[in-house]
Order: sequence, then structure tokens, then C-alpha cells
Amino acid sequence: MIIRAVPIWLDLVCVGFGAFQGALFAIFYKRFDLVGVISVAIITGLGGGILRDLLLSAGRPVGMQDKYILTAIGGAALALIIGRWYRKSSGIIVFLDSIAMALFAIAGTYKALIYDTSDLVAVILGIITAVGGGVLRDIVCRVTPQIFTGGPLYATATAIGATIFVFLERTDLNFNLAVAFSVAAIVLIHMTSVRFRIHLKPAISGLDGADDFEEPNRGR
Repeated sequence: MIIRAVPIWLDLVCVGFGAFQGALFAIFYKRFDLVGVISVAIITGLGGGILRDLLLSAGRPVGMQDKYILTAIGGAALALIIGRWYRKSSGIIVFLDSIAMALFAIAGTYKALIYDTSDLVAVILGIITAVGGGVLRDIVCRVTPQIFTGGPLYATATAIGATIFVFLERTDLNFNLAVAFSVAAIVLIHMTSVRFRIHLKPAISGLDGADDFEEPNRGR
């Protein structure tokens, strides 16, 4: 019997890219010290995968292993080394972040399929894996999670890419090709939304500055 598992290279690449992006966020947007940068990098790199494993009841999250934690620290170190170059090449960083998000989505979707979830649940877990680390990063940094604020198409892109992967995984297509096609779809959708500012609008328009809304009394 062939036992399926998420390729270790896919998991580690996801963690490295995610940690790298999280460290850059902590360095430039929050001005954290070294401990803060490394902490945010680990949270960003490992958070999505840990959430996925907990929801799957997969036992101890695979992220709680030395090679994953060291990869996240390596991503933080790389961000610290090339940090001065970042400001002049933010477009490249956005592109790398897009690739990381896509890889996370496919890794999460595939692991869900391995655990015999339905296709819909697999897609949802793919999305959670892709954006979970970023959401935890934003919460720790006291920022409204970016996927909720009408920015570029993160969750939408991962949902489409994860769905494509589920379909391709059911065929006889080589696994690496299925990953490549699905990742390319996510990156293409996300980068197109960034380039042409294709953003989701507020759920209910026309509420900005509404005078008839009052914040609930919180005991003041």
C-alpha cells in the first residue's frame, strides 16, 4: 500500500517563504526588535500549518519539529540580511509572498485530502493554511487582518487554486505538475489583482461616515 504524505520540500519551502515575509513585516511596518522579528517570523511561517493540523486532528502539528522551526528562523535571518534592499524591490517581495501563499494553499489542500476530507473541506483547509499565518501575524501585531480589509484577492485566489488542485489530483496527472499548475493559477490571480487593483468591495456599500451607527457600550 502506498502511503501518501505532503512532500517535505513543499512544507519547508512554505515555512521559509512565510517566515521571510513575516519578518519583513515586523522589521519595516512594526519596527520590532530581534526577538520580535524572529517571533513574528515563526508565527507567520508555522501558523497556517499548525491550524490545519489541529483542525484535522492530525496529532502533534508537524510544524513543531526542529527542521520547521529552524527553517522559519532561517527565513527571518534572510530578511534581516537583505532588509535594506527590500524597500527598493517591494514588487519582488509581493511576488514571493504570492508564491508562498500559493504553496501553503496546495500543501494544506493535499494534506486534507490525505485525511479523507470532502473536497469542500479540503479547499477550506487550503485557504486556512494559506492565510492562517498572516492572520495570526496581524493579530499579534495588533493590525486588522489584511484578508478582511478589501485588499488584493488572497482568499479568492487560494480558493480557486485549491479547487483546481483538487480536480487535478483526481486525475492521472503527475503530482508535481498538478502543484505547478495550481500554484501558477493562484499567483496569476493574486498578482493580477495587485497589478490592476482588483479588490473586493465592502460587503455593504455607503456606510462610510454613517451617523446612525454607534459603537456598543463597553462598560464606560
